[in-house]
Amino acid sequence: MCTAETREQNDDLIRRGLLSKPQLIAKTLYKHRPNAEIILDVGYAQYPNNHLKGKVYGVDIHADELPKNYFKVDKVDFNTCVLPYGDQTFDAVSMGCVLAHVTNPLGLLFEIHRVLKKDGILVLSSPNPNYYWEQVLNVFFNYFKNRVAKVKFLEHFYEFTRYNMWTIANRAGFSIIDEVGVSFRVVKLGLVFQPIKYPGLAYEIIYALKKTGDPELYTICELPEGNKKIETVLR
Repeated sequence: MCTAETREQNDDLIRRGLLSKPQLIAKTLYKHRPNAEIILDVGYAQYPNNHLKGKVYGVDIHADELPKNYFKVDKVDFNTCVLPYGDQTFDAVSMGCVLAHVTNPLGLLFEIHRVLKKDGILVLSSPNPNYYWEQVLNVFFNYFKNRVAKVKFLEHFYEFTRYNMWTIANRAGFSIIDEVGVSFRVVKLGLVFQPIKYPGLAYEIIYALKKTGDPELYTICELPEGNKKIETVLR
């Protein structure tokens, strides 16, 4: 699941001799799970990852065609937070910019946790709201709001800071073990570089999450006598 703008940016990285986001996702996945044989690609349809190997399953809300290196694809509405697979089916899960699009990102992470094996790895990408140009757009919102791509308003519900990503990952039973910066662009000058080791500078960050515990369903209520952890539910 990605926008046409994201696809153009990926193609531009390749033309410049840099690694595209799908390449970086695959490279990060195999760095931490080199023997992954059964992989689920969540939100694959607009940009199938041809760098994944083994038995690759794809799920998306649009799933009409079977990419050449995929074993099977299934049509799934991620807003239901239900994946049509058994517990601990996959060695690894890859996911592009999906959490920003769904109404219940924590519920989707819970479901991915369920279908991953005990030592499984989730590699996902997410826009960086602290990217310098995002800060400019936010400060001067009234000036830019009618000039940025419409998908920013039509498709994106959430953006996670690095702190937020650690929080939601831990709540879903994961630990973040790696971060990779995808790209940095100097607006209007056409300059692009890849801050792989400095993800805080990047427009989009790739995170590697290791399954390390069980998901926890609670919320924190700030009371006069102190913070209280209260059990909650996901719908």
